[in-house]
Amino acid sequence: MKSPGDNKQKQPINWQYLFAPASVAVIGASNTPGSWGYGIMNHLLTSKKRKLYPVNPNAAEILGIKAYASVTGIPAAVELAVIVVSAKRVLKIIEECLQKGVKAAVVVSGGFAETGEEGKKLEDEVAKIARQGGIRFIGPNTMGHADTYSQLSTLAWTWETPPGPVALISQSGNYGHRIIHRGMISGIGFSKFVCTGNEADLHLEDYFEYMAQDKNTRIITAYIEGLREGRRFFQIARETTASKPVIVIKGGATRSSARAVKSHTATLAGSDEIYTAAFRQAGVLRVDDDDELCELVTALLYQPLPRGNRIGILTIGGGLGVMAAEACEKEGLELAPLASSTMEKLNDYLPPRWSHGNPVDMAGISMAENPVIFPSLWALMEDEGVDAVLLQAPVGANTNRLATMFDSRQIKAVREAEENSLSALGKRVKQLGKPVFMVKPAVEFATDPEVASLFSREGIPVYPSPRRAARVLNHLTWYRRYLSPPAR
Repeated sequence: MKSPGDNKQKQPINWQYLFAPASVAVIGASNTPGSWGYGIMNHLLTSKKRKLYPVNPNAAEILGIKAYASVTGIPAAVELAVIVVSAKRVLKIIEECLQKGVKAAVVVSGGFAETGEEGKKLEDEVAKIARQGGIRFIGPNTMGHADTYSQLSTLAWTWETPPGPVALISQSGNYGHRIIHRGMISGIGFSKFVCTGNEADLHLEDYFEYMAQDKNTRIITAYIEGLREGRRFFQIARETTASKPVIVIKGGATRSSARAVKSHTATLAGSDEIYTAAFRQAGVLRVDDDDELCELVTALLYQPLPRGNRIGILTIGGGLGVMAAEACEKEGLELAPLASSTMEKLNDYLPPRWSHGNPVDMAGISMAENPVIFPSLWALMEDEGVDAVLLQAPVGANTNRLATMFDSRQIKAVREAEENSLSALGKRVKQLGKPVFMVKPAVEFATDPEVASLFSREGIPVYPSPRRAARVLNHLTWYRRYLSPPAR
């Protein structure tokens, strides 16, 4: 978990220069669409909050802005340098940055330790020279970074990222890019993102400590291949998870993936068993992939933590209930026995053929009988023995499906009724402190943008399968126990 250079005295980090600089020079800026220098310039141009200086000895202008032959020729102070040149030129560029008085850098260039021994020597030399001049830098071999609140992005390919409360640290640029886009599709906004690259200077642990203190960040997420300062990471995690959830994907669990980690960013994956145990001791939530990460983030942002692991299931059909029950039990969740008062309420709402137990099978009610869904849901939520509810019901049918049964006036009435019911659901979730997860009973439900926005607005997560919903509920119940362990 640690590299030989970790004991070297590190200089203080002024994060302002990295995440909210007043001026940025792009060394290797380009007018060629599709190039790194072009993409980074394009993103930096979206903000008028800072001075931007393109550096390219072969161009008079880059994207309409005066270009300079070298960073030393810029007639003003430069706080951040973004370096996008070949690896063999980076050392000279760093020396020029020192001469200029540049405060921090992002070394996008690859071709260093990830390529072998010669690349490692070059990387060490770059780090040594930067250290002597007090330049702290991201990378090399990084995709860049972003701060949505200061409107800074050195990312060449990632779309404009909406601001929000989630920070992402990734030891892979491409996988970080995937997480960002998956999150955006789920309606998640991000405060900060950084691809750590080879971590020749700043380590993942440095960014983690910074984001733990960042007022714009409520949840910290990370894609990790290997930790250089494992003890420090877990110490920070123990201090952070009591107030901010920390969610990680840890790559390199298998022999072949561990080999891939070594060739990717020159880190050691380490023992997966040790990581798993340490994550649990520190309160870190470990997930398998970006789907699970984003689904868990959404639940943590908008749903309360369940008081326990007793689940109520409300479903449209028997088979759906069977699969939901199995998914919950496989995740260590319990099906709650229903109170007699709950059974009486359900008897009043549902046809006599309902299952009379948990899962509550509404026995294939028709679209005309949809009004009984939410009263039945209220009954389950109000049961003292139920800590959370999985809802598998025909709420949010797409417009094409509704058009086969209703005219436009009736469709509007259905939508208004659903909107009112979901609004009431959002309020009850907060009042009762019980999470409710919607599981699509079929692919056509909750797919319209209009319908999806109804669920999103009320903070109701929508899952494609009971297995994925149960997995997230398991994470929430575990995290609740970690924060408030039962008295012994």
